[in-house]
Amino acid sequence: MGYNYAMTRLISYTLCRAEANSDLYYQTIAAFADAWLAAALPLLADLADGYRFWRSRRRLPERSPASCAFDLLVVGVLLREHGQEFTRLPDWGERALGGMVDLQERWPRLEAFIKLGRGLVYRLARLSRWQVRESRMQALRTWLTAVGEAGQARRLGEWHDFFREADCEGEALERCRSLADAFADFSLPVLGQYTGRVETYLAEEAPRHRWRYDAALLERTRLEYHLGMLGSEILNRQYRRDFLAAERRVVILPPCMRARLDGGCEAVATSLGMQCAACTPNCRIHQVTKLGEKHGFAVFIIPDELRVFGAGGGPGQIPGVVGVSCVLTNWTGGWDTEQIGIPAQGVLLDYVGCSYHWDERGFPTDINLRKLMEVLGQEEEIGKGGK
Repeated sequence: MGYNYAMTRLISYTLCRAEANSDLYYQTIAAFADAWLAAALPLLADLADGYRFWRSRRRLPERSPASCAFDLLVVGVLLREHGQEFTRLPDWGERALGGMVDLQERWPRLEAFIKLGRGLVYRLARLSRWQVRESRMQALRTWLTAVGEAGQARRLGEWHDFFREADCEGEALERCRSLADAFADFSLPVLGQYTGRVETYLAEEAPRHRWRYDAALLERTRLEYHLGMLGSEILNRQYRRDFLAAERRVVILPPCMRARLDGGCEAVATSLGMQCAACTPNCRIHQVTKLGEKHGFAVFIIPDELRVFGAGGGPGQIPGVVGVSCVLTNWTGGWDTEQIGIPAQGVLLDYVGCSYHWDERGFPTDINLRKLMEVLGQEEEIGKGGK
């Protein structure tokens, strides 16, 4: 049942390693998150408590200490990995990239042409004469918006406002950077076993794509993969109660999980995204769809806009959504769904293979079905090893 993992091309990461499935990864990341939180929370208690009080005075939704700690780690990792880049991005680059992202949202039919333009402008901006920014947090917000990460910019922008009001930006950012340095040392021996191909990809393949609109994604460092792994685990815990309280469940799968990637997929369009038409029995999307029919959850191929699941929904009407995507994007999807009031959980692709980003031809990707059913709150034997 499913795909032959041994036949796939390992591009950057794999949750399976030498095993036939990713069961061991999910045990590892759960234990790693427990250990990281135990070490980090006492060190960040004053910042997290101050921020949570700041949010309560503004009647903003409550955030857990663990969620706050992860936010601060994100800031630190971005400072460590991209600080020179976002503090020196020229004004014209910021304006051009931000405008093109807005244009892409307004004119989706021109998406392919706009993405080509974004790739060109992004690379030219990085090659141009840079200027140093005074506020690193403001520079980070602007850079994230410019590269199409509006959700991250909005989330971290709240921390910027808090730091500015508390007059502690400089000291707080130094602590975030130290947090990231410690995380780099702590994560490599544990999570590095799943990201061994990243350095090879960055050295050999990523440079060939430097003029593409998604260059910023393809150039993510090994540390950022580890950040994504931890983030998905922590955010699943943060959103778990609200997700389980939802009366309906929806699973959103990426198109790269289709068995037919050459245009032969017969999925049909609906207002909530594409739905499987059962054209290929061994297609993983078809198999998950059949599980949904048996266990009462709907399955869609990812829609253009997640807001369709929350549009007009009152209490009890908004479904709990399980989003499936790669290590680099899954945790940011958690932030995005929180922003629009959708209770969500995430499941990681075991490896990447889509033609949109990673492979010229593309090949079917896969997930751990045992983990999917666990996240849905419906334990189920899916055969040996969760496959």
